[in-house]
Amino acid sequence: MNRRILVAALAVALILITAVVFAYVDQFGPERSANPGDWGQFGDYFAGLLNPIFSLLAFCALMYSLVLQHEESLKNQERFDAQYSIAKKEFDDYTKEKLASELLTVIRDIDARLDNVRNAKVSPPEAQHAMTVAHMVAEGNRVRNALDQSDSYIEFIKVARESGTIVEAIVRDLESLVFQMRDVLGQFSSYRGTAQAPLIVYYANKTYPLITVLEDVGAVDHTSREFFAKVSDRHH
Repeated sequence: MNRRILVAALAVALILITAVVFAYVDQFGPERSANPGDWGQFGDYFAGLLNPIFSLLAFCALMYSLVLQHEESLKNQERFDAQYSIAKKEFDDYTKEKLASELLTVIRDIDARLDNVRNAKVSPPEAQHAMTVAHMVAEGNRVRNALDQSDSYIEFIKVARESGTIVEAIVRDLESLVFQMRDVLGQFSSYRGTAQAPLIVYYANKTYPLITVLEDVGAVDHTSREFFAKVSDRHH
C-alpha cells in the first residue's frame, strides 16, 4: 500500500512539473536563452507555481498519514481489547476451576468425616447388637415416613439431647459437619453450575437423610432440609 502511494505521488509530481514546463515553452517558445535574467524569471515562475501546489500536496499527505495512523491505532486497540478479553476469560476460568477443585477436596474430606460419624456406635456396651448412627438415621427416616413408633430411636434422641453424653457429642459433631457441607456445597454449586451436577446431587442426597435426626434433636430448622432438597433438584 505504501509503495503504491509513493509511485502515485511521484507520478503526480512529474505530471505537474511537465505541465508547468510545457506551459512556459508554449508561451515563450522552446529557444534557450543565454541571459541569466531569463533563467531567474523562469525559476521564479517555476517555483511560484509548484511550491504552493507541492506544499498543499505535502499537507494532504501528512493529514492522510495521520488518518492512517489513527485507524491503525484503533485496530491495534481492538486487537488488544480482544486479546485482553480472551486472557481475562481464561484467567477467570482457571481461577474458578482451581477454586472448584479446592472446594471439591474439602467436600470429600467433610463427607469422609461424616462417614466416620455414621459408623460411630451409639448403643450401650452391653447391647446384644451394636447400633450405629447410620442405623438411627435410617430408623428416624423410616419412622417419619411411616408415621410409626420406634423405642430405640426415641431413646437415641433422648440421650442425644442430654448434655455431656457420648451420643450428644457425636450428634453435635454431626451437626457441625452438616453445616460445613451446606456452606461448601453451596459455594461449589455456584462456581460449577451444572458442569458438576452429578457430584452435587450425590453429596446433597447423601447428606439429606441426616437432617431428620438433627431436626428431631432440635439442632437445625427447616431451612437446612430445604437447602439440600433445592440443591439436589436444581442440578438434576
